[in-house]
Amino acid sequence: PPSEQLNLVVIGHVDSGKSTLMGRLLLELGVVDSRALHKCEREANALSKSSFKFAFLLDQAEDERSHGVTIEVGTAFFDTPSRQVNVLDAPGHRDFVP
Repeated sequence: PPSEQLNLVVIGHVDSGKSTLMGRLLLELGVVDSRALHKCEREANALSKSSFKFAFLLDQAEDERSHGVTIEVGTAFFDTPSRQVNVLDAPGHRDFVP
């Protein structure tokens, strides 16, 4: 039988939208609520990075937000009716890829 656990790693080139995609997915699935998104939106606007509001749901370190790049692997978890899903949001910049 298939495993009940599904591990997803999001990889791609720097600035390809990996964190934004994952933040949007988490919002659509209800893993994060509109208050969390609103907080990230305020913080993104304060840094003149309004398009980063979804990415900030995963990129939570101050240096990640100020530079607009994922430095540490971000993690998120959610359940579906048949699976436990673990999502890893990997850095794309070659200086931060483990």
